[in-house]
Amino acid sequence: MKDLLKQWGKHIVALILFLGLVMVYFSPAVFDGKVVMQGDNIKAVGMGHSQMDQYAKTAQPGEFSAWSDAMFGGMPYVTGYGQPAPSMPSYTIVDGWLKKVGYGDAAMVFVGLVSFYLLMCIMGVNWWLAIAGAIAFAFASYNIIIIEAGHIVKAYVIGYMPVTLAGMALLFRRSYLWGAVLFLLGVALSLANGHIQITYYLVLLCLFIYIGYVIKKIREKAYGEWLKTSLIMVACVILAVLPNAQGMYSNWDLSQHSTRGATELTPKPDASGKVEKVSTGLDKDYAFQWSYGWKELLTVLVPNTYGGSSGGTLDSSSELYKELKKNGAQVGKELRTYTYWGDKIFTSGPVYFGALVCFLFVLGMFVVRNRMKWWLFAGSVFLTFLALGRNFDAFNDLMFHYLPMYNKFRTVEMALVIPGLVFPIIGIWGLREILAQKVDEARLKKGFLWSLGLTGGICVILWLMPSLLLNFQSAYDAQFQNQVPEWYYTALLMDRASLASADALRSLIFILLGAGLLVWFWKAKNKKTAATVVSAGVAVLILADLWTVDRRYLNDSNFVKQQPSEMYKETVADEEILKDTDSTFRVLNINNPWQETNTSYYHHSIGGYHAVKLRRYQELIDHRLDGELRGIIGALQKAQTADDVMSALAACPSLNMLNTRYIIYNPEQQPLRNPYAFGNAWFVDKLDIVENADAEIEALNTINPLVTAVVDKRFQKDLEGFVPQKDSTATIVLEEYRPNRLTYKSKADKEQLAVFSEVYYQPGWTATIDGKEVPHFRADWILRGMRVPAGEHTIVFDFRPQGYVTAAYVASYSSFLILLLLIAAVGWSGWQYWKKNKE
Repeated sequence: MKDLLKQWGKHIVALILFLGLVMVYFSPAVFDGKVVMQGDNIKAVGMGHSQMDQYAKTAQPGEFSAWSDAMFGGMPYVTGYGQPAPSMPSYTIVDGWLKKVGYGDAAMVFVGLVSFYLLMCIMGVNWWLAIAGAIAFAFASYNIIIIEAGHIVKAYVIGYMPVTLAGMALLFRRSYLWGAVLFLLGVALSLANGHIQITYYLVLLCLFIYIGYVIKKIREKAYGEWLKTSLIMVACVILAVLPNAQGMYSNWDLSQHSTRGATELTPKPDASGKVEKVSTGLDKDYAFQWSYGWKELLTVLVPNTYGGSSGGTLDSSSELYKELKKNGAQVGKELRTYTYWGDKIFTSGPVYFGALVCFLFVLGMFVVRNRMKWWLFAGSVFLTFLALGRNFDAFNDLMFHYLPMYNKFRTVEMALVIPGLVFPIIGIWGLREILAQKVDEARLKKGFLWSLGLTGGICVILWLMPSLLLNFQSAYDAQFQNQVPEWYYTALLMDRASLASADALRSLIFILLGAGLLVWFWKAKNKKTAATVVSAGVAVLILADLWTVDRRYLNDSNFVKQQPSEMYKETVADEEILKDTDSTFRVLNINNPWQETNTSYYHHSIGGYHAVKLRRYQELIDHRLDGELRGIIGALQKAQTADDVMSALAACPSLNMLNTRYIIYNPEQQPLRNPYAFGNAWFVDKLDIVENADAEIEALNTINPLVTAVVDKRFQKDLEGFVPQKDSTATIVLEEYRPNRLTYKSKADKEQLAVFSEVYYQPGWTATIDGKEVPHFRADWILRGMRVPAGEHTIVFDFRPQGYVTAAYVASYSSFLILLLLIAAVGWSGWQYWKKNKE
C-alpha cells in the first residue's frame, strides 16, 4: 500500500496543483458563479434553443428532432431535442469528470494540463518537468484566447491531443494494453468533443510520427512488430469512430450540402478574366481569410510583435496618448485603438508559445538524439505552412485543392495548435536529457549557444531596432488613416514599435533567466539537487511568462453575472411578433441578419449565424436576398409614405416565398408586417423546367414564384405527364407544425403543383399523401415542390434521416462497449499488479 501511495501520491499532488491553478485563474467563475462573455457561445445559445425547449415540452415518448427552422429558413443537425437511440453508459464519463471544474472555462485548461502531464510522465520526465510541460501547453495564449471567444469544443479537442500521442508512445514501446487504451481514448475523446478541424490537424501530425516509426522498424527489419502495432492502431481508430458515428454522420451529411460542399454554379471570371479553380469545399478566399503572416510568426516568441489584439489598449505613457492630451482630447486611463497591424480582418490576440519554451525547443532540437524529433519537427513545419494560408499561396493552393478534406476547413491559422503541441514536447524532452546528463558537453555547448543566439538575438533586434525587421503598417490602416490627423498615425506607428520592443525585452529576460538556470546546473556539484531546482525554476518561469500574457486577453473583467440566455430578453418587436400565433412564418431582422442569432432565439429567422449554412441558401443570399434587403433598407430610409415601404416589400419575391411576415428594423419599435408573404404553401399555375443550376438561379430574377415554379430538369421524372391547370378554388394550408413534422390539408378539383415554403433537404425528409409515401422535389432553387392529386388530402413531411438514426444506435452501443473495454483493462492491470506483489 505504501508503495502504491508513493507511486501515485505525486500524481495526485500534480492534479491538486493543476486544479488550484485553474481555480485561481478562473476564480470569478469558480467562486462567484460568473461566466465569461463568450461571443460565439452567446450566438450558439440563440440558435433556436428557445423554440426547441418549447417543442421538447410537448414531445411524444421516443420523439426526436434533428431539424430546426430557427435559422436560414431551416437547417439540419444544428440544434434539436431527443435522441433516436437509447441512452447507454458511456466511456465519456472520463470526460465528464474532468469537465466538472467548469465546462465553459476552467475545465478546458484543466484538460490540457492533465493530458500533457500524462504524456510527459509516459516520456519519463521528472515530476517538475512534467508540470512545466503541462503548463507550457495548456496556458499557451491561443488556448486562453479561444476560451474568451467561446470556442469551447475546439479548446477541449486541443486539450486532449496529448492523450493520443501518449498512446502512440506506449504502443511504439510495445506496451500494447495501455498504449491501445490511451490511443483509443485520445482519438475517441477528440471526436466526441466535435471539432473536426483540430482532429484533422492532429491526424496529420500523427501521420508524420507514424511514418517515422515505420521507417525505424523497416531499418530494424522488425516487420512483425510494425504490423502488430499498426493493426492495433487501426482497430483503435475504428473503435473510436463508432461511438461518434452520430456526430460524424451529421457533419458528413451536412457538409455535402453546406458551404463546405461544392457549388453547382459555374464560376465567373474575375476582373482579369481568370476563372478560379472550382473548390469542392469552401471558397478559397473565405477559407484563407484568417491566415497567419510570415513575420507574424514572431509572435510565438514575442507576443506583441504585431500589436496584440484588434482594438488593443495603450496607457498614459504611450505616444498617442500624449499627443491626444497635447491636442486637447478627452481620454481616460487607457486608450483603445488600432494596435494590431497584421493583414487579418481582426484578431483576438497572438499565438504565443512562451519565450522560454521557444528557447528550450531550439535547444531540444540540438540535444535530443532520437530521430523521432525530426518527424515531430517536420509535422510542425508542415502545419505551420498550412497556417500561412494565402501568405504561402504556392504551397497552400495545392493543398487546398488536393489534400483530402482540407478545403472543408476555414481559419487555417488554427493549424498552429500543432506547433503549440510540439514545441513543449521537444523543449521538455531536451531538458530531460540535459538534466539526466545524457548530452555530451560539446553538443550541449553548441546547442546552448545556438538556441540562445537565435531566440535571444531576435529579441535583442526587436528590442533595440524593431523597425529593422518590421514596418508596423497595415493594409487596413487606409480605412481610418485619412480620417485622423497625420500626428495621430505617426504616434500610433511609434506605439506599435514600442509594444514590440517592450515585449522583446520581456521575452529576452525570460530566456536569460532560463539560460542562467542551465549555466548554474552545469557548475553545480550536486547534480541531482540542481536538476530538481532547475526543473522547478523552469516550471515557475513558464507559468509566470504565460500567465501574465494570458491575462491581457482573459482576465476578471471578462466575467459577468449574466448568463448567456439572459442576453436574449424580449424586445418590443419580439413581444409583438410572439402575439401572432397564426400558423408559422419567418422574421427578417435587417440589422446584419446573416451574423446574428437574436432573432432566431424566439422566431423562425430568415437570417442567423452558422459556419456551415446550406450552400444553396448562401447562394440565394448572394444572388437574391442581399439585393432585396438593400431595397427594404433603402425604402425605410427614404420613404415618404407607408406605400413606399409596401412597394419595396412587394418587390421582394424571394423573401416573400420564404414567408417573411415580419421585418424588424428597430428592436425597440413595432415590427413591420409584410402583407405580401406567400404563406406556408401555395399552388402554382405555371411550370418552368430549366437545364441547370445557372438557369435555375437566374430564373428567380424574372419569375413570380407565386405563379410559376422553377424546377431543375434532374427532377423531370417526378413531373412526367403533369400539365399545370389553374384551379381558383384550390386550397392548401399548414394544419400542424413541429420542426420534424409538418402536416398540410389540401383541396382541389384538379391535380395541382404545390410549392411549400420549406427548405428542400435530401436525404432526410420524406413526404406522404394520406399515409402513402410520394416523391417531392426542389422548386424555386431552395423550396420543396410536390404533385398533389385532386380531392381532399392530408400531406405530411417527416424528417427522420435513416443514416442519422442508424448512426445514433451504433454510437450508443459502441460507447458502452468502449466503457466495458476500459473497465476490463483496469481490472486486468489491477489483477496483474496484485498477482505480482503477492508473489
